[in-house]
Amino acid sequence: MVSIVLISGLAVAQQDVQYTNFMFSKFNFNPGFAGMGDGICVNGLARQQWMGYKGTDGEGGAPSTYYFAAQSPVKVLLGGIGVVVTKDAIGFENNTSVRLAYSFHLNIGSGKLGIGLQAGFLNKQIDFTKFRPTDDSDPLLQGGNESAMGFDMAFGAVYKTDKYYAGVSFTQMQNIWNAEAEFASGNDNLANPDYINHTFITGGYFYQLSMMPTITLNPNVLVKIAGTSSAQFDLNMLAWYNKQVYAGVTYRATDAVSVLAGYKVVNGALKGLMGGLSYDITTSKMSSGTSGSFEIFLKYCFKIEIPAKKEKHGTVLYL
Repeated sequence: MVSIVLISGLAVAQQDVQYTNFMFSKFNFNPGFAGMGDGICVNGLARQQWMGYKGTDGEGGAPSTYYFAAQSPVKVLLGGIGVVVTKDAIGFENNTSVRLAYSFHLNIGSGKLGIGLQAGFLNKQIDFTKFRPTDDSDPLLQGGNESAMGFDMAFGAVYKTDKYYAGVSFTQMQNIWNAEAEFASGNDNLANPDYINHTFITGGYFYQLSMMPTITLNPNVLVKIAGTSSAQFDLNMLAWYNKQVYAGVTYRATDAVSVLAGYKVVNGALKGLMGGLSYDITTSKMSSGTSGSFEIFLKYCFKIEIPAKKEKHGTVLYL
């Protein structure tokens, strides 16, 4: 019984996945960003948190996350659309989500406002056979590999210009209606998953140094609020060289200090391709059992341009 309580508490903290490279994956937690990029954009990300963590039973259980997204502006819809697929594992629990999003775009001043809505499904799987109960007759731990499906909704808004962006979003909004997913087996002895709505507040600014025109400073911030009781913030600073190469550092309150680096192709056949990685130095109590967290991502943006149709004229002069 104690084991499932501890795992459930940890799962609550990990319900909405976290990324160190959040500034390059904003669409994942804010549907307002759908189609706000430079053409069609696809990106993928892999994160291994708390590397080397073995748990009290020596079987691991450190969180690992995989993320894929595709988005594009659609003029006929006056906005953009996108899809997000996320797989997140922690302990004996696996969470998979598939979400579709639409964002309405409106030009305001020197920038663009995006108002987005996202809907999809969440699947939670728990392998109860791997638990180590202190009491073998505990009815909560008599299940096998159980799964539950739930409906997910998110809402977000963002205002973006060439120099800055700011947005707010609300995810896992099904909790507002007290929606509850049920395990497929229907076993009443198993606690059904309870999803918590999250609030994300994000912003960033691009400042080109007048004395060093090849250097652009890019501070970013992300505030994450789980329900009404838990909040965390990430403060990031990136320095770009010629808008191609970047390096930076992130501070995540009570959790980690991270270093980031990456490269963006701005010319040639691979223009629009971007990649980066980060390493988190754990500062919480987990630091004694881990060697930090590692993250890598790739992103590619491109445009499909249809060439103008050439007009042909006939004349008797060429007969």
